[in-house]
Amino acid sequence: MFKLLRWAFLIVVLATVIGLAFLLGLSFGLGNSHGKFISEAVPVLSMLGGWVSGIGALAAVLTTLWLADKQRREDVESLRVTINMSLIHPDKPFFITVQAVADGKRPATIRGITFASPYASSALHVTGFMAFGNQLPIQLSYGEKADFHLDYGIERQLRNFVDEHCKGKSVGLKVVISTNLNSFSTKVDRHYLSLNS
Repeated sequence: MFKLLRWAFLIVVLATVIGLAFLLGLSFGLGNSHGKFISEAVPVLSMLGGWVSGIGALAAVLTTLWLADKQRREDVESLRVTINMSLIHPDKPFFITVQAVADGKRPATIRGITFASPYASSALHVTGFMAFGNQLPIQLSYGEKADFHLDYGIERQLRNFVDEHCKGKSVGLKVVISTNLNSFSTKVDRHYLSLNS
């Protein structure tokens, strides 16, 4: 849309320069008779003025539509999702942490976390979270972060999910965070399946 507006502006500028050059040539050509210049140049000038004002109005409408569309696209909730292996103490096993950072203009209310695969017709819904992390549901405004520490043993559930529902294929496995209006995901590497094994 921005390229279209830029081209429209360049066309308006080019048409204005060409029109002014035409009028300058016309004035020199008709310079020997003031009456002839007024009778021939003034109608051309008024016609050119109408075209320029019409093109300017069209450019203003296009700019307004572009700005409204840009604001509509930017005025949404957005989350950046990451997944990590975490360790609370060297004597304890690893656990999985899913992190969400709000980077959209609207607040995002997180309602659920699931693991999904293109090879499965169902998803693995996460219900167990450690007490020292965030719990569901939670609302995040711009720049706020939530850490969901999944219960020990989720890696076994994940392995079973891949074996029983994904035809044993871990390719395309992702963790999905669902909000009121949308869902956001990130890829889950297969080394999470062998965590603590």
